[in-house]
Formats: sequence, C-alpha cells, structure tokens
Amino acid sequence: MVIFRSLTVSFAGLRASKKLFDDLCKALLRAPMRFFDANPVGRILNRFSGDINQVDGRIPGGISYFLATLFIILFSLGTTIFVIKSTGIILLPLMWIYYKVGSMFVQPARELERLNKTTRSPIITHISESIDGAVLVRAFGPKQVRRFERNHQANVDRNNETTFCYDLAGQWFTFRIQMISATMLFITTVSLVWMHNYLTAGLIGLVFNYSLQITAQMEGIVWVWSHLETAMVAPERVAEYTNVNQEALRVIPGAVSSEWPQDGSISFKNVSFRYKPNDPLVLKDISFDVKSGEKIGIVGRTGAGKSSLTMALFRINEIASGTVEIAGVNTATVGVKTLRESMAIIPQNPILFKGTLRSYLDPFDQYSDTQLWDVLKKVRLTDRIASETDKLASVVEENGENYSVGERQMLCMAHALLRQAKIVIMDEATAAMDHETDQNLQRVIREEFATSTVLTIAHRLDTVLDTARVLVFDQGKVVQCDAPAALVNAGTGIFFDPCQEGGYLDKVKITEQ
Repeated sequence: MVIFRSLTVSFAGLRASKKLFDDLCKALLRAPMRFFDANPVGRILNRFSGDINQVDGRIPGGISYFLATLFIILFSLGTTIFVIKSTGIILLPLMWIYYKVGSMFVQPARELERLNKTTRSPIITHISESIDGAVLVRAFGPKQVRRFERNHQANVDRNNETTFCYDLAGQWFTFRIQMISATMLFITTVSLVWMHNYLTAGLIGLVFNYSLQITAQMEGIVWVWSHLETAMVAPERVAEYTNVNQEALRVIPGAVSSEWPQDGSISFKNVSFRYKPNDPLVLKDISFDVKSGEKIGIVGRTGAGKSSLTMALFRINEIASGTVEIAGVNTATVGVKTLRESMAIIPQNPILFKGTLRSYLDPFDQYSDTQLWDVLKKVRLTDRIASETDKLASVVEENGENYSVGERQMLCMAHALLRQAKIVIMDEATAAMDHETDQNLQRVIREEFATSTVLTIAHRLDTVLDTARVLVFDQGKVVQCDAPAALVNAGTGIFFDPCQEGGYLDKVKITEQ
C-alpha cells in the first residue's frame, strides 16, 4: 500500500510538474515583447525557481504525507471510538473544530505565501541588475554603492515582514491545535479510566497509544493541509504565465514562397504603432517607400520614433493601423518567424549567448566551416579568431564579454552575411565604435550588402551622409524625406540644424540654387 501510494504520487507529481514547466517555457518563448517590458526578470525567474520547486517537491510530498496520515487517523480514530463506545462520539465534534481552526488558518496563510513570493521577486531583480551594472555602480563612488545596499536591505525587510507574519499565524494555529489535541487526549483518558473494569490492560494500552497518535497526526494533517493550500499558489502562479497572450503564428503554411523575399523593397502605408494597447502612439500615420537595394538613413531626436520603426518592421508588437509590405507582401499575413528570418539587424549592443563561436554564427548547423571563415574574412576577424586555440569552437562568454563591442558588432554582421539578408537594419550600430571599426563596418555595407536594402538608424549624422535618402523623424512622424544634399540645401530644418551644429555641412555636396 505504501509503495503503491508513493509511486503513484511521485509519478503523477513529476508528470504534472514536467507539463507545467514545458507549458511555461513554450508560453514565455512565444510571449510578445510587451510582456517582458511589464514583468521584470526577477518575477519571471521566481516562477522558474521557487514556484517550479514547489510543484516538483513540496506538493507531491505533501499529498503523499496527507494520504498516509489520513489513513492512520481514520484507523486510529475508528479503533478508539469502537473501544470507548458512546463516549467516543464526543470526539467527533472535536474533528469539526479541527477543521474550522484549520480553515481559519489556511486562508491568511495562503495570502501571506502569495505576498512572500511577490516580495521575493524584487530581491532577485535587484540582485540581477546590481550584478549586471556592478562596474557602473562602483564607478559612481561609495555613495551609490551604499544606495544600492539600502535598496537591497529594504527589499529584504519587506520580504521578512511577510515571513514574520506567516510565522505568527503559524504560532497562533499551533497553540489552538495543541489545545484541541490535549482536550481529545483528556476525553480519551477519562473514558479509559471510567471503563477500566470492562477493558483489559492490553486494550487500554493499545487505545491510549492510538490516542497519542491521533493528537499528533491531527496536528500534522492540518499543518500539511495548510502547507498544501499555500503551496498551491505555485501552480496557480505558473498557470498565470502559461495563459499569457501569444504572438501571432510563427509560420503560416503557404503564405509566401520559400524564396521570399525576392527583393528588399519596403512600403509603409499609414502605419501607426504603440507599445501597449492603451499607450499613446509612438508612430503616427507614417508612409514611405524604400526601393530594393536602397540605402536609407533614419535620424531624429531621442524618442522621435526611430527604433519604434524597427519594432513595427519586425512585428515585435503589432501595429495599431496601416500596413507594412516587404517585397509586395503584407507582413501581417506572414508568420513572425518567417518575417524575422528574412531580415537582419545590427544593434548598438549585440547580445551573444554563451557557447561556441560556431553555435553563435550558425546555431542550426546550416553552413560549412569554409563559409564561416569566408564571412569572418569579409568582416576582418580572421586573424582574431585564428589566434584562438579552438578556432571556431572557441568559447563565447556570457554576453560576449571576451570580445570588444566592435568585435561583437562585426560578428553580428558576419551572421547577417551568412544569411544573405535582403534587408539589413543598423540600429545605431556605430554609436559606441571607434573610427577604425566604424570604417570597417561601412566598407562591409558598401561591398557585401551592395544589393541589399540597408536602413541605418543614426546616432552620428556622418554615418548617413552617403545614403541615398534620409528619413527625418519628429514626434512619431516623418517630417522630411530626401537626399542628404537636398535636405542641407534647404538651408533650414530638423536635419540641417544639427548638421550645421556638428560641422557636417562641408561633407555634404550642396547643389546650386
């Protein structure tokens, strides 16, 4: 019986835990970006660590103990009532009191457990952020270090408050349960003394022993019940994340051909875009066309909508209105995986996952070593990689810490070259580069992406002066769109003024009036 119960609960618990974990992973991997904007990393990690740990161990173990204890209580209580006969009926109301006291404890205990988990998430988030920004925090001096320490202590204190309240509730519960247990033992003992003429010494000893077990087991089963009630918060919290809204379909069979996009033409038609359903629009009714192979610069003040254009293009969030077309196909009718694979982006701060260099450049093992070395040669990283002992099998540290910012961006460029992307987006990629790396990147764009459409979101204006056209954004709208020379030749405007302030006018060929 014990073996059957243990195996059944263990296998059922593991199966349920595995399904919850798999569903959680699938849901978060397909969640829209706005979900991660609204939920800090600590809150998400808490679901994967604390909550899954509860589902893995505490809940199956609690259920197993509850069933075992319930069997012992029923057997012991039945034996006791059978022996002391009518007097044992008095014990039944005590069972009801046990239940009522347990119910009074379980509800606040469950809410306190939920508060405990909620207040634990900021601790994890703060520690994670502090580790990531430790160098920057220390660079601002001891005052900022102490500020981060105070913030951490405040987070810990808030979490300890809920733990302390839970312990107080537990003491309240324990005292009352022990008083009820003592009453039950007293009634049983008095009954045995009163009936000693009718019972043998062995039977009295047996019933008294069972009575001692009942008091301990009743206290234990109510404790387990309360712990199970609070532990059930964990699968509830996991299920909350498994039901988050998902992105659009990753692949839509038959939507486009396998060769799509055949060219890099882009068309925005009356596109409006916002980050969240009720947020203000960050792109407002913008329209423009980009020819295949055209090199376009995108400039504007901070918050003008430059990076939002990229998010609309990649469908990181769905556009509020209008249409975006690539190679004549409405991107809303294409699966998001298909759409994103058709383009490449070189961000300002590329993210490199820990693993081998080969796994970064070719995660799906689609290309030969010769092809990998060929693209590394094009971005002038051959010598750097060849100097590594393991060459393409060399380790890439977390976030690519063993490579400089410029090298990480050139590796990102090599990844784009491998895919032969028809559309390449440079999202302020040269903002943190030195002059030599910047020139190397511009050379790759001119030579290797000569036939690709390149959208350059500029931090420095000199990086877009040789583009065919410049889109000037202001407050979410395209306010200017023309060749750099034509915009400068206008003698005024959002593009002309910073060019004049930065001393870039002499780099632009001004046409005669």
